Amino acid sequence: MNMNKSMWIAAVALFGAAACGQQEPKTFTGFITDATMNTVTVQDQSSESTWTFSTEEADRSEANGLLVGAPVVVDYRGRLEEGAKAVKVATNPTYAEAVGRWMFYDPENPEFSMGIDIRVEGEASSINSATLVYTGWELLDEAGKILLKGRSIGNGQEFDFSQTGIIAKNIAGEYTLTIEGTKVVFTKVTEPEAATPSAESAETGSDPAAKASDPGTTGTTPAAK
Repeated sequence: MNMNKSMWIAAVALFGAAACGQQEPKTFTGFITDATMNTVTVQDQSSESTWTFSTEEADRSEANGLLVGAPVVVDYRGRLEEGAKAVKVATNPTYAEAVGRWMFYDPENPEFSMGIDIRVEGEASSINSATLVYTGWELLDEAGKILLKGRSIGNGQEFDFSQTGIIAKNIAGEYTLTIEGTKVVFTKVTEPEAATPSAESAETGSDPAAKASDPGTTGTTPAAK
């Protein structure tokens, strides 16, 4: 997972420090490596050291599920030691919004659907696509944006690609993921979808979203071959 999230972390930490005052909680920033019902373990953003905080009495209104790998800011009291009591735990909201299953339904071909399974710690995989193979993702510094990575193996050529995904909510309250520079829009789903490649996409390389990374298509964002 990309560790360059200092802008968001610094902003949250500064706000917390300004609101607290001299005698109030200290701040620890990093990335979640583990979480339970009453604890969260955080790796320091600039070192390999990790600390486990008690969250039993902490404000978790901005915890966003405490997902592993998420950038996090922990306000705590007392000494920095194992079991230190957290006052508040806040994670990057875009991270939680991104994790999940995203599906694209082609209006011109209702029987076809493909998607992306975005998982914690920068992992990703394709759903129903044999030609556009997603392999990973990372947060970008701008809120609501992520970088998707993968490999295109269709259209008679093979190359690595990257795409900027923009997360938003539509008028129905559903999360959408738009591939920047294209008309491809994924919708976040909660029900499991079939994850086997479609026969058409496997045989003809006709994935609509694959066209978004085709060098010959307008508005593409593939990485250099």
